[in-house]
Amino acid sequence: MRSVRTLLGLLGILVLCVPPSARGQDAAPPAGAYKFKTVPFDDLSDRTVSRQGDTALHFKGVTWEHGESDHFILHTETGFSAPQLAATAEWSYAAIKRDLQIAQDLFERKCHVYVFLNHDAWREFGGESKMEPWTGGWCTGRELFFWSRPNFKFQGTTLPHEMTHLVLHRFVSGDIPLWLNEGIAEFEGVRLYRNYVKARGYTLTNVRDYLDRAQTIPLSALTSAVDYPRTTNEVEAFYTESRLLINFLYYQHGGPGPLLKFLKLQSDGARFDSAWREIYRSQYSDLPSFEKKFFAYLTREKE
Repeated sequence: MRSVRTLLGLLGILVLCVPPSARGQDAAPPAGAYKFKTVPFDDLSDRTVSRQGDTALHFKGVTWEHGESDHFILHTETGFSAPQLAATAEWSYAAIKRDLQIAQDLFERKCHVYVFLNHDAWREFGGESKMEPWTGGWCTGRELFFWSRPNFKFQGTTLPHEMTHLVLHRFVSGDIPLWLNEGIAEFEGVRLYRNYVKARGYTLTNVRDYLDRAQTIPLSALTSAVDYPRTTNEVEAFYTESRLLINFLYYQHGGPGPLLKFLKLQSDGARFDSAWREIYRSQYSDLPSFEKKFFAYLTREKE
């Protein structure tokens, strides 16, 4: 499975409005018990990487440092804050499993995480990996690849977004539709990061919570998509509408219980309309009336 998202191009640079009382707290890792150590590559507990991972580790002009936490093997370009990455990764992984009601985790194999700082090297690596130019991070099963600004403390929605793809890949079997996979990942990424910065006195802005009517995608097209749109504007609309459809189902239609049942039906192969009828039909006369209600929510217009 390959899941893709942007770091900068899709949602824009995430802006934090920081009150004076919160200054100096931005380097504090999320709360939680975890272990982290920096070690040479040869001392890592798992040195098995994919061809893509091997290409990254031998990429010209990139000097790597290596570390290990409870669930992750970290490869970070020199100058990055690996301890905070480990803390945020472990916190995100635990929170997403809790949100998806995953009580038992028997995975012994650790996920490899690669963080580039050199933007030119990242773009060249992404090109060799056949990624779209707007891509700022991706998940390929048990490996995560990211780009970050130098000395940036890995704040943003990208890590919890990609961590959601990892959790879905590990614990939800079957074929999850593209919109649903990205919608849940966006939902978790934004929700977890908002909670993270709120606890530190921050306000998260520049995350769009609506679309203009001209940008909306009919549900039949959104929920049947098997590939990403071609243009940056279309990609932004696809991710935003997918996330807000999950928001709509979660916050206005019963919370996680019905949504997880809906996810199970979809991953087992049900079409959107069939899964919708099974889980959400009781509140609507038909699917068009649901779409009308959702589009009013999506565009902030009156019905």
